[in-house]
Amino acid sequence: MTLVAWGPQVNVLVKAADLALADGITCQVIDLRTLLPWDQQLVCDSVTKTGRLIVSHEAPVTSGFAAEISAKVQQECFLSLEV
Repeated sequence: MTLVAWGPQVNVLVKAADLALADGITCQVIDLRTLLPWDQQLVCDSVTKTGRLIVSHEAPVTSGFAAEISAKVQQECFLSLEV
């Protein structure tokens, strides 16, 4: 699965990826070092490979940057997403 975060949330996802690995689930953690521009190609390539995406961020429930990432992945990788 693809895990995307920036800032302090990256450490949270690295720990989550380690816990998942203990259960046999492999994760690719992507640290978005910049949000404008953000590396859309890297995220989409990873999601196409893994079929799954989790975006973690410290932000309001609505109108957060994760919505932008999710919308782009939906637009570009829809047929690669697993149910």
